[in-house]
Amino acid sequence: MKKTLLNKFILVTTMGTILVTGVGRNIFIKDINAFTTKKGSVDVSVLNVRSNAGTGNNTIATLERDTSVTVLDEVNSDGMYWYKISFNTGSGDKEGYVAKNYIKTESTAKYTTDKNFESEIAGFPESYKNRLRALHAEYPNWKFVVQNVDISWDEVIRNESVVGVNLVKKDAKSSWKSTARGAYNWSNGTWPGFDSNEWVAASESIIRYYMDPRNFLDSTNIFQFLNHGYTTGEQTEEGVEKMLKGTFMESTSSVKSTAPSATAAPTTTATTAETTTAATSTTQAKTSGTNKNSTVSYSSVKAPESVQSAESKVYSTNTNGPVADSNENAELVGPGVENVTLATTAKEELPTVEDKDNGPGYTEPAPAPVFESTTEFNDTEHGPGVVNSDSIKESVSASNSTYASTAASSVTENANTLSNGTTYVDMIMDAAKSSGVNPYVIAAMLIQEQGVKGTSGLISGATGVYNFFNIEAYQSGNQSATSRGLAWAGSGNTYLRPWNTKAKAIIGGAMFYGSTYSKAGQNTFYLKKFNVLGENKYKHQYMTNIEGAKNEGAMLSRAYSEEDKKGVFTFHIPVYRDMPEVPEAMPTGDGSPNNRLSSLSISGYNITPSFSSDNYSYKVELPSNVNNVNIKANVADASATVSGIGDIELNSSNSTVDIIVTAQNGTKEKYSINIKRGN
Repeated sequence: MKKTLLNKFILVTTMGTILVTGVGRNIFIKDINAFTTKKGSVDVSVLNVRSNAGTGNNTIATLERDTSVTVLDEVNSDGMYWYKISFNTGSGDKEGYVAKNYIKTESTAKYTTDKNFESEIAGFPESYKNRLRALHAEYPNWKFVVQNVDISWDEVIRNESVVGVNLVKKDAKSSWKSTARGAYNWSNGTWPGFDSNEWVAASESIIRYYMDPRNFLDSTNIFQFLNHGYTTGEQTEEGVEKMLKGTFMESTSSVKSTAPSATAAPTTTATTAETTTAATSTTQAKTSGTNKNSTVSYSSVKAPESVQSAESKVYSTNTNGPVADSNENAELVGPGVENVTLATTAKEELPTVEDKDNGPGYTEPAPAPVFESTTEFNDTEHGPGVVNSDSIKESVSASNSTYASTAASSVTENANTLSNGTTYVDMIMDAAKSSGVNPYVIAAMLIQEQGVKGTSGLISGATGVYNFFNIEAYQSGNQSATSRGLAWAGSGNTYLRPWNTKAKAIIGGAMFYGSTYSKAGQNTFYLKKFNVLGENKYKHQYMTNIEGAKNEGAMLSRAYSEEDKKGVFTFHIPVYRDMPEVPEAMPTGDGSPNNRLSSLSISGYNITPSFSSDNYSYKVELPSNVNNVNIKANVADASATVSGIGDIELNSSNSTVDIIVTAQNGTKEKYSINIKRGN
């Protein structure tokens, strides 16, 4: 038979033009649609640069936040999108690959005045509009909806700054950490932990930065404002598969829907009212095989309960969350979870063991802990206390809140298909149908909560109970976060509880989120984190990690390629009353936060009340013939500086002198003395 070699041909697909070239058996596929080079900057503390796309490649450099780069191309690897970049090393330009969602790009598209678009964004303040215009120039199908919050900006910040409401990692820069009463120990210069010793109260300045929507109007971070409603046919199994690739949930669907392929640009026409497709039963899902009518009851689905070592099985507790290889992944572990990790030398998925035939050496699972309700919180007031994003896998631990934990081992199941053929993809799609929540949102939440490796004790199955969404997982009294979260998951009869299978935990957890958050006025990642529109404002917040909304939005954006993003997306962006003219800046100072005085006096006169370092207002009365005074002050910390002291001329009979103390980390405190002179 004569063989014909086709050396080159053009194939037109729904994605655009693809060039396929063949030489012998080697076939290379390249998208002819040229990638548009763009400028960008690093949007995380420290970022790995790889020799090629994918976490298995060598790290050739690390870049710090705000480093300028040029984006040359986009590549899909490890189930995530990577940018090929060039950057300056000081001795010349160098090229490498970085995880896409850590680069904030600048649009190269020129905005041309569009009267229709200007009309659409007329309700936004001017300080929003230039960023929205830049996005419109690059993504003309995107829609931006004003979400008016009828609360003043300062009032919102004051409420969100209550100690314990928002937290940062303990090793964050000091300017990110609060020094308010109860948040900082001035006597020994330490921050007490909340939920665990790894998390401390966030400062007002970092809260202002992360709550200001204008700081996140770029093509990655804007996804925290995407509506969470599920629309049949617009989010698909293929899209979920892409998001889960490279995680402990990596799998393929056992039953493909007839929805359009995820490779086509999605049309996400989310509106304020959520579109919900309810499943006929919240406890059933299709299985693989030729019998399309077969179903499986999730009450009987048995997931692998553990990972077994060839020699032993060791369970150890730690409060750091999954480990990040020092040369590889960074993890943002949120407050409130005590992870149980599995130390193993061999990993395999155990077969399902029925109760009637437990086999030799069978040990009953540890009894599930008892759920102890508290007076401070209830189910709808206190959601999961953790944002665990080792999924943000290419950032490197650094001092400004991208953190690597250090105590857990890497455990990933070899096969993420349950005994009946149901996969994580299937469970997430069924969870979307049962809850009305976008499956991409569910996937992003699961990765964010449990990390890429999935080593948390809340999903290990050690007690026969699972809690994938970390609901009610916060420390209370003597009850650890893990114990409390598992106790809640194993008790009650709402949301498919008890969650004694992975499927029930994922589907039931999504139903909980859909009912108590998504359909209750908190239908974006931003509103889920900052409850400024729903009932029980400032308290009914899903997580305490101040970076939670940004991180989950970045994770969601990973589901979409540049081609996908050409579709229609609708973003609901909050606008507050009396916002500052310019966006709030990210605090960058580090070092001692001590901006207090140890003494304050006026030579020859007594101020009232007597000086105290935590009292900032004083007064003094002087004779009318006194025209100047000498103010003396000493700082409590030698690294701080003070201004407003020394010889002060008095120009009126009633004047106020401000003494400003600036800490090493740049934070300031003001002491004031009101000076009155007699007639």
